[in-house]
Amino acid sequence: MEITKDTAPRTRRTEWSFSLLGGLKHQGAFTARQRTVHVSAVGGAKLDHTGADLPTDPTRLVKAALVGGAELAYPEGASAEIDAFSVLGGVDLTVPAGTTVEVSGFSLLGGRSKDTAGEPGGAVVKVRAYSLIGGVKVRQA
Repeated sequence: MEITKDTAPRTRRTEWSFSLLGGLKHQGAFTARQRTVHVSAVGGAKLDHTGADLPTDPTRLVKAALVGGAELAYPEGASAEIDAFSVLGGVDLTVPAGTTVEVSGFSLLGGRSKDTAGEPGGAVVKVRAYSLIGGVKVRQA
């Protein structure tokens, strides 16, 4: 019996980011993780996935901040789940035409704007946002 060891480099499924001051920013060509977690006292997350190498499964962003929001952009066909909690800050999301966006959560001061129309069987972006001040803004690219 021959035992072989897989020598292919392993990619981490989760990217963790912690900071007191400062945010997380990814744009251009990068390899997106299946899950990104960003925790900050002051600072948000700006992730532009339009030029990224995406995993086959939906990407997932978990963001928690006292002050700071999330600014996100996705390419055609991308599926994602976003969980955001902020005391001050919201979610600004840009998706291509035909993407279905599902928004849920709670906002004490702030609303939800969604001016996108999805297609049956197309990509789905799920947003769950909880904030004291701030809302969710979804727009098409």
